[in-house]
Parts: sequence; structure tokens; C-alpha cells
Amino acid sequence: MTDTSITQNVNGATPPTHYYMKPSIPKFEYIDSGEKLAHLTEDDLYSEIMECGVPLLDLIARIARGYQKVNPVALLSKAIGVAACDAPGTLVATGVAGEPIPLNFMFCLVGPSGLGKGITLDARMSCANPLGGYRLVTPASGEALIDSFFERVPAADGKGEETQRHADPVWAVWGEIDTLAAKASNANSTLDGTFRSLWSGERAGDESITRKKAGMGCIIDARSYRFVMFVGAQPDHAGVLLDDDTGGVLQRLLWLPLTDDDALETSKEIEAHKRGLEKLLGSPKGAFEFTSPDLKVWGTRQVTVSPEVIDIMRMNRSRILRRVEELDPLDAHIDNLCARLAAVFAGWRAGAGNPAVIDKEAWWWGQCVVEYSRRTRSACIVTASNKRMGVARDAGKTDAERFLARADHLDTKQEIADDKTRDRVFEIVADGTWKKGAYDATRGARAGDIARYVPTKKRKRTQEFLNYLVGEGSLLESKDEKGRVFYEVDPKAANGSRYTGS
Repeated sequence: MTDTSITQNVNGATPPTHYYMKPSIPKFEYIDSGEKLAHLTEDDLYSEIMECGVPLLDLIARIARGYQKVNPVALLSKAIGVAACDAPGTLVATGVAGEPIPLNFMFCLVGPSGLGKGITLDARMSCANPLGGYRLVTPASGEALIDSFFERVPAADGKGEETQRHADPVWAVWGEIDTLAAKASNANSTLDGTFRSLWSGERAGDESITRKKAGMGCIIDARSYRFVMFVGAQPDHAGVLLDDDTGGVLQRLLWLPLTDDDALETSKEIEAHKRGLEKLLGSPKGAFEFTSPDLKVWGTRQVTVSPEVIDIMRMNRSRILRRVEELDPLDAHIDNLCARLAAVFAGWRAGAGNPAVIDKEAWWWGQCVVEYSRRTRSACIVTASNKRMGVARDAGKTDAERFLARADHLDTKQEIADDKTRDRVFEIVADGTWKKGAYDATRGARAGDIARYVPTKKRKRTQEFLNYLVGEGSLLESKDEKGRVFYEVDPKAANGSRYTGS
């Protein structure tokens, strides 16, 4: 089947032109099993997400594996983002909490350095609507992000330019979390707050005379825009996002891994995947040898929610309000995320150009993706925690080494000073200095006689120094009949110098 031109129907939706754009009937193995999502293995979750029988999902998995992109679920994130941008005006009305839900998404792609986060975002996927698309930005501030929803056009009077809103979705990308963290951590940064507002679809931004004079857009109205964000993170560098456990950005992110334990191992397997893609898409052999096919990804322009799913959302909301069960702060927006994902899936299941319904199946699929994200996030928490412990341990080791080195230095310095004092004490005894003012100079030097000539700061330790000199063989100690102690130079200490043992 060859790629043909795409036209729009009267509702602005794109009719199917490829086999994968037609309606499908998915099948889930565990949807009615009663098994809790938390008890499913990762392989089971993957199967429910990518192998449920929706042709577009099958193609995404084949492209991820055949071109050694990344984990198919990570590549799925781009398809979700493109689908949201293909139908930028779509909202999901549930009646829960009062406001319709916009299909705005924020993704964190997690993987070790060099794995290729950019490869995911470079995958060839485009809006099925030929007029669809998005504006790629990497803003350094919340104000710059808001301004990306505006454009400069010639003024109506022909003089200069004026600023006006454009209707295109905005697709923000940061390849590394460190770059984003550096911008968001500034004292006056509004980036985090802007992320939260845009994800929620709220009225965002604020007015500034300075920005207005500079021609920057300042405020966007609620639910008048589409916003998709991607950020890449190494597991041990994700602590910047994980620190925000109650700030709101962390709960809104979908965490997806780039690593793929089931990646194809041989060139033969890879070639077979490529040939399979060519056959499925009706393309000649070798058409996709070096470049993956461009998938046309569609979003639904008309989505409704089944009563069954509304009941689920209402009951979940009620339990939270009544505090029937304690909610993990990291799962504060879980139903909101599920509704967005379910809307995208419902559109893919319904086929391009058809109205979609979020029913039990779509809700289950959304839950599976959220559970996959939760596990990736949990793995990041463990890795980041281990790194912090390692850093703390190393820092503690360094501090200990520094302390011991300082202590050793001080000990050495003290020992040098003490040895100089010992020399002085020996000299006082050896040259007879002690005799000046002594009570009885006929028997030998007493400690009190010697102490008068010891430096003031060391005087209290005179007895300690005398004991040391006796112990090393430089002085002799003797007592009279009354037990009084006297000191004199030991004959071993010749020529007025302390005894060195030789």
C-alpha cells in the first residue's frame, strides 16, 4: 500500500488512508482477570500496552526494534504527543472536578548517557492532518515558554510588527535534565509553575509592561492551547525531578525507559523486521533499509466518556476526598493521566476520522501505561537514592580523611612544640639555670625549681616533660629520705645534649 495524499472530511478529521488508520478491535489478557496492575510482570504490562491488537501500536514496536531506536514504550510517547498535536482542540469532559481535561502531556525519557534520547524524538511520525504540526522550542524561562504561544506579524497599519496568538501546539524539549534544572533552579524562575499550569490547561502567564514593550506574549487563556513536553534524564541524575515530590511537576510526568531488554540481537532479526514493515505498508523491498517509514499519527476530535468510566473516576475522587485511603503524593494526578492516555488510545482504536469513546478497555490501557511509568519512576528513585548515599558516603570519607589529616598535622605540630620544650627543660637542668632562686641547690633540681624557667604556656606540664626525659634516659630521678624528688643529668646524656639512644 503506497502513501497517498491525505484529505480532510467536513469535521476536520483525517479519513483513513493506510491500513493502520482503520478501526480495530483490541484484546487484553488481564482486563477481566481481577489481577491487580501492581502484580503484573513488566512483560505482561508491555503486552497489554503494545501487543493488544491496535495496528499503529504494532508498527511503533516494529520500528523501535527494527531500527534499534529505544524501548517501544518510550517511542510510544512520541506517538502520543503527535496525536495530541494532531487534534489540538480536543478536551475530555468527565464532569469530575468540574473542568474538561486537555490532552497536554509531559514525558521524562530515562536512560543511561549515550543511549540516544534524541533518537526517540527524531523518529519519523507526523500529524495525519496535513495542516497539523507543532512548534519546537527549548525556552529558558516560564516567560519565554508562554511567549512561544505567540508570533510576530506585520502590524495592521503596515508599521512594524505586532504580537498575536497562533493556533499551533507547542512542543518543548530538553535533551538533558541538567539543562532544565539549571534554568528552573534560579531563584526567580517561573519555569516549574508554568509547566504545571500548561499541563493542567489553566490560564497561564502574567502581564509585564517590560515584556509587552519587548513584543512578548504574556497570557494565554485556559484550554486554548496544546502543550507537549519532553525531558531526558539519566537514572542517577533524575534526583532534580524526584526532589519535587510535592511540587506538582513530578506527579504530572510520565516516566518511560529507553533501555529494552528484548532488543533484537542479530542483524538477521533486524533485517526481518524491516522487510516485515515494507510488506505491511505495501512498499518495495529496501524502501526502508536506511530510513524508517513516516507514520501518520492521528488524534480524535470527538471523544466521549462512557458512564462506566465516569463512575470509576467519581468513586476514586470520592475516596480521596473522604480520605478513605491514603494516596501516594506521587499518584495525585493518576486518574487525570489515565483519562488523557485513554482518549488517545480510544482515537487510535476508533480509526482516523471517527468519534472515540473512553470505555473500560481504553481506561485499562491508560492504567497500564501509568503503571509502566510508575515502575520506571520507582527505579529512578532507587538509583538516585543510591547515588546520593554513595556521594554522602564518599563525602563522609573525604571529611574523615580531611579531619584525620588535620588531626595528624596538629599532632605533628604539637609534638614539635613539645619537643622544643623538652629541650628547654633539659637545658634548665643541665646548665644549672634551676639553681637561681632554688630552696636547696645541693641535692639536685626539683620540679618547682625547673618550672620557674619553663615557658608560661607549658609550665603546667613541667612534670610531664620531666617524666618523658627520665624515660628516654636524659635525666635521672632520685628521692631523699622525705620522699622529695630531684632531677639531674643522666651520665648517658653527654656534652649537654639529650640522650638519643646511641
